[in-house]
Formats: sequence, C-alpha cells, structure tokens
Amino acid sequence: MTNSHHNITAPELLLAENQRLRADLELLHALQLLHQSITLATTPAQIHDALAQDAPVPLQAHTALVCQQSERGPWIALTGPGGAQLNQRADAVQHTLNTVAQHFRQTAPDTPAGTATNTTHTLVLSVSTIAQQTTALCLESLTPWTPRRLELANALVRHADHCLQALANSPAKTTAAAASEAATSVPAAFAVRHKRRLQMAAVALVIALLPLQLKIPAAGVLEPVNRQRLYAPESGIVTELPVSDGHSVQPGDILVRLRSDDLELQQAELLGALAESQARLSALETAAARSSTTLNALSVESEQAELRARILSLEQQRTVLQRRMESLILRATSAGTVIGRDLQQRFVGRPLQRGQLLMDVVAAESPWHLQLDIAETDLRHVLSAFQNGSRAAVTVSYFTETSPEQERSTQLASIGTAAELNPRGEWKTRITTTATPLTTAERPGVGVQASVSCGRRPLLYVLLRRAFDVARRTVLLQGVY
Repeated sequence: MTNSHHNITAPELLLAENQRLRADLELLHALQLLHQSITLATTPAQIHDALAQDAPVPLQAHTALVCQQSERGPWIALTGPGGAQLNQRADAVQHTLNTVAQHFRQTAPDTPAGTATNTTHTLVLSVSTIAQQTTALCLESLTPWTPRRLELANALVRHADHCLQALANSPAKTTAAAASEAATSVPAAFAVRHKRRLQMAAVALVIALLPLQLKIPAAGVLEPVNRQRLYAPESGIVTELPVSDGHSVQPGDILVRLRSDDLELQQAELLGALAESQARLSALETAAARSSTTLNALSVESEQAELRARILSLEQQRTVLQRRMESLILRATSAGTVIGRDLQQRFVGRPLQRGQLLMDVVAAESPWHLQLDIAETDLRHVLSAFQNGSRAAVTVSYFTETSPEQERSTQLASIGTAAELNPRGEWKTRITTTATPLTTAERPGVGVQASVSCGRRPLLYVLLRRAFDVARRTVLLQGVY
C-alpha cells in the first residue's frame, strides 16, 4: 500500500508553501498599515477609531469596541465597527461593556497593560491609563485565540499606549516617537524566522499580482431537508408514547396515542341519536304497513323521509368523527429517528392543546442543508456573486460547532427576500444552501460557522474591506445631507 503523502508532487508542495507565505505576508501588511495609522494619528480619537475599525482584520477578529472608564465610574463605548455614533443602550453594546467591567474586576490592580483573559473567544486588552481614565479594547472572535494572535494583539495595544502617552505628554513629538515604536512592535522572533521566506513571497506576489478570494462570514444551523413534524391533532390526554429521543422507527410504527373525552362524548351522543332515529323509522314502517287510511299514510311517509335524511346526516357525522378518533393515533410515515427532548416527562398523562408540537422524525436517508444569516452590510457581495450567472461557483465552506475540525463545502441555493432583526440589534438576511451529505451523524439545529466565496478581489480591498465600505457610506451620506 502506498502512503498518500508520496502522491503529493513538488508543484503541489510549492503551491501550498506559497499560499502559507501569502497569508503571512497579508497579516504583516495589515499590521504595518494599522501601525502607520496609529503612528500618524494626531488625536486620541483617531487612535481609538483605528483600533476599532482596522484591528479586527490582522487579528482575525469578528468585531472590536473601544471602551473607557473615568475615575472608576461606569464604562462607556467610545467607538466601534464603522466608527459611527454608538447606541450606549443597545443590548450588544451593554453586553460588551459588562464583559469589560467584569474583566477589570477580576484582574489585579497591578496587572500591566497589554495582558488579557481569553474566555469564550472574547479578548479584553487594557490599552492605557491617562489622567485616571482607563481605555480598553474588546475583541470578539469566531475562533479561539491562538498564542500567536495574542502576541500580536499585545504588541498592538502597547504601541497604541505609547502613542497615547506621547500625545498626552508632548503632542509635538509623537510622530518620531511613534515611528520608532512601530518599527520594533512586530515580534522580533516572528520577523527573523520568516524574513527570507517573506521576501521571496513578496517578489512572487508583486510579479504575479494575484488577487485574493473574498469570503463573507455567516452563521446559522444545519437542518434536514426531509422531516416529519408531529402536532396534536385534537385536544386530549397522552395515553401512550412508546418512543423517546433518538429512537429509530419504521413506517407505520405508533408514535403517540391520545384520548379525547370530548370526542368520546360526541361519539356516544351521535350513536344514541342514530339508534333513536333508526328505531323510530322502523316503528313508522311497521305502522304504515298496518294503516289503511290515506291521511295517515301521507303523514307517516313525510316523517319517514325526514328520519331517513336525519339518519343519513348522522351517518356522515359518524364517519367524520371516526376519522377524528383514528387521528388520535400518530404513526411514522417513513423510517427515521425521533427527535424530541424529555418526551415522556413532558407529554405522558398530560393534557395537550390541538396544534401543539410533539416531536420530529428525521428521515433516515434525508439530505441536509444550511440555513445561514448574513449581515445586511455584507449581503451585496453575495448578491453580486449569486446573480452573475455563475451560481454553481458560489461555494459555501462551513464547519459545525460539534465537529470544528471537519471543514466541508456546498453550494449556495437561495437568498431570502426579507431581512430580520436579530437579538443583538443587527439586520440579517437568511440564505440556504443545496443539500449536502454528512460524513458523521449530526442533530437538527446544530450550530454552523460558514464563509461564502464571492469571487476574487484586490489584496488591499480584501484586507480593508470594512474600512472601504464605511468610507463609501460616509461619502454617500454626505452627498445626501
């Protein structure tokens, strides 16, 4: 048997090495631009804006928020994504401020600036303390913080602290001092280790001018395409529930059996009325056979016709009622797996309301698809890629939160026409992918982190896309007002 590593050719190895070096170059380039922005800043507000808007790109964070506390008072948000005026009462902002306050309450007073805790992918960094005003940077990431990213983040806030201190002490000397700090802020070990390789990669990229793939982040859930949702057909009591969560069923298996006192009472009344009408009709037929009077015969025939119509109506009602009684037994329509939490405790012996959801049955061979939410500010890139006539090229790469080590890919199938406001106060649009097979068993509704490939764009735009979008919107708003 031949080892799979022996089948990798030299060009493939060179291509993989080139891609890794390209990623290193992009990271250093973005850090260099951010350090220059902080170095050339003439006010603390410009430094705060640079940290909030440009730091997430090189540090591979999702969002950033710069906060400040004056003389142990409440924390306030200075600036965030986009540099726009923040709503201090927004749930997302308040959640971030509470995280920052909790971090500083748990941190010792003599902890040096630039250290942080790494909890639930949220990183809090102390930037500076000037005139009893403490400034902090809060970064949220979709992935855990690696030691390398933490080292770069600490180097960045140390440089920002140096520039802020220089502005507070002597604004006229900040440019030279910050430039000297910027030259030495990147970790020396990182620069020495990759210097020669990065030079070769830089020459190759400058000659080739290869653009990068623009990937838009998205988050959502993994859902089966085919599932049977069971609802209570009538109000009643659960008398039998032979299945539980994860139970395998076959077509025709009983899932739930209900009892409805109202239907049983209606059935008893209906059968009584039907028996009474049939008995009365039999009596009239016997009386009509014995009677010879014309007047009595006409009266009997009229009542007989009325009783026959009543019996026909009661028979029809009994048929409908019988169907309703039969619907109290819910059966599986296909082979699959029962999905439902605490079914026995929640339903057995308890009253149900008509239309109440009981459980799901996921088909055994059902394909799965992704239901993802994309921010409205990023949707235009996805729409452009989806409507350019090459829909098959719109690839969605994803991994589930239960199996983050297994990355998979599928294709974009549809984009929703309406946007909804999520609990964090952000406008999101739902997109759906085509069905994709799974290599491991998953449960419906498992969380998914994904990225949508929207074509190639210039390197500078991919790195500073959010800053370009903010600048574009700012120009358009100035043109309107």
